[in-house]
Amino acid sequence: MRLLQRGDTGSDVRTAQTALIRAGYDPGAANGVFGAATERAVIQFQRVLGARQDGIIGPVTWQFLEPFALESDPDVLRRGSRGAMVRRLQEALEASGNSPGRIDGLFGTKTQAAVRAFQQGAGLPVTGVVDRATWLALAPFIDYSDVYPRRGDRGILVALLQTALTNAGFSPGVVDGIYGNRTFNAVTAFQRANRITADGIAGPRTWALLKPYLTGELMTYVVRRGDTLSSIARRFNTTVEELLKLNPREDPDLIFVGETLLIPVGRGS
Repeated sequence: MRLLQRGDTGSDVRTAQTALIRAGYDPGAANGVFGAATERAVIQFQRVLGARQDGIIGPVTWQFLEPFALESDPDVLRRGSRGAMVRRLQEALEASGNSPGRIDGLFGTKTQAAVRAFQQGAGLPVTGVVDRATWLALAPFIDYSDVYPRRGDRGILVALLQTALTNAGFSPGVVDGIYGNRTFNAVTAFQRANRITADGIAGPRTWALLKPYLTGELMTYVVRRGDTLSSIARRFNTTVEELLKLNPREDPDLIFVGETLLIPVGRGS
């Protein structure tokens, strides 16, 4: 990517604006015009990085901005991210004993260091990037008191809800982060079984009852040549069904050498 600054136009500017939006900043419309709003967003992004705050997208800024251009999942957080989910991440890290410093919704160097420390302690790849595996490992430390997933919602919090329901024996279907009819039915069935209001909304009482089902230990395994889900399930005393719950895919026979899978520990049949 070429150096970009105020006054520039074109597809590279549009790519940068899209990346800024995904990171949680407001450059205005992603219209390919590098105006005042885009410059302000770049400066804010640079401030979180601890980089020179000149509003110019040079090599260092591109290095941190480019992953946001490639990553379309808003629940994947990395250095430079900002917003409510970063704050929730920081609170969970603090609760886990890995202090991210000030809880401010800004994913800077201290938050990155805390993520790395948590990942190392959890036996996850130490990337400093909060992906689905890291969110699952952080699940027991998240504060759910203000989380109210309901039908139509999407995101990692819905995926955590679906994971807890699955572990509790109330199948929401594929753990895909989409709160559809099957998830709604699983929530209401769980609520009825626990004699609380069966409204299909996972409020504080529902989360309090589900949270114990998010404390199961997980480990990671890098797929090797010749592996199948069946052989991996046998090796770790679990089932293909358990593996697919944690690693959903359209084709259950398709895994790739080098792919990292989540493995349940102590929950196999």
